[in-house]
Amino acid sequence: MKTVIVTAIGSFSAAAVIRGCREAGLRIVGTDLNAPELLAESVELDRFVQLPRYDAGRAYLDGMLALCREEGAAAILPLTDAELDILNAAREELLPTELWSPAPAAVLAARDKRRSREAAERVFAKPQFAERFSAIPTLTFQDAENAPLPLVLKPFDGRSSEGLYRVTTEAERQACLEGLRAQGRAERYLAQPLISGSVVCVDTVRDMAGHCIALPREEYLRTPNGAGLSVHVFRDTLLEALCGALSEGLGICGCVNYEFIHAEDGRYFFLECNPRFSGGVGFSAAAGCDMVRMHLNICSGGAVDSENPAKDCWIVKKYIEVVTK
Repeated sequence: MKTVIVTAIGSFSAAAVIRGCREAGLRIVGTDLNAPELLAESVELDRFVQLPRYDAGRAYLDGMLALCREEGAAAILPLTDAELDILNAAREELLPTELWSPAPAAVLAARDKRRSREAAERVFAKPQFAERFSAIPTLTFQDAENAPLPLVLKPFDGRSSEGLYRVTTEAERQACLEGLRAQGRAERYLAQPLISGSVVCVDTVRDMAGHCIALPREEYLRTPNGAGLSVHVFRDTLLEALCGALSEGLGICGCVNYEFIHAEDGRYFFLECNPRFSGGVGFSAAAGCDMVRMHLNICSGGAVDSENPAKDCWIVKKYIEVVTK
């Protein structure tokens, strides 16, 4: 039986990922910075190991390396961007344990908002997509000084809305720009117009042969960090095809999540690609499309399903009480 290490088991995607690993017949070792009694999913594991926080420097990576060796782990499934960034850079050091995520270059391209936007623009230029999809106009930090308000300022490699500023007044703009300059962070920032609309997330899985399954959902209630709580899963053939083309353009195999702003005029504006399971990947499974199972199948050399059986539905995340100790 293969052993897989699932990180950040306190994250929103953990329940669906752990369930998928169990159904795939894998032995599951979970990690988190918190103690197991604080984590509902700790009771679903074969073993739990508390590791340092991802920003603990070498201590985090050394702890993960030691765990891989001790368990003879076949793979790691990182559930957060922060851990994915660290582990993606250390793939060779982790061997023979594999990182079950998109290829290194694809992760880097997806995580850099400038590069992912350029890839998206090439896809949006195709005639079948040009009318409904576009990238959000993007300015340099310097251009933000005179750009029309309202604006969004965010780091080009940001994650989970960390470091994001919504600027609606001139006073807010000046305070934000001056603060970022004083902190020496200006060169990491880009600016975009603030576009009104709803957030649409599309879980997308693509195999080595280029076959793709995508499932969109509109998120109505979300946490401050952007995790969906109440969603409407729907089908849109063109949007699903677009996300397959985005994965091809970014060189992605495996499961990722695309985020868009669905504007009032019906257009979709590309926000970002998250090269990992989305916090709401369980919504796709509940709707009948098991992205985790297909991702695990691809990591073992298999393919995506021949068709997507999901249907239009509304889904709400429910919290339950779990005795952990």
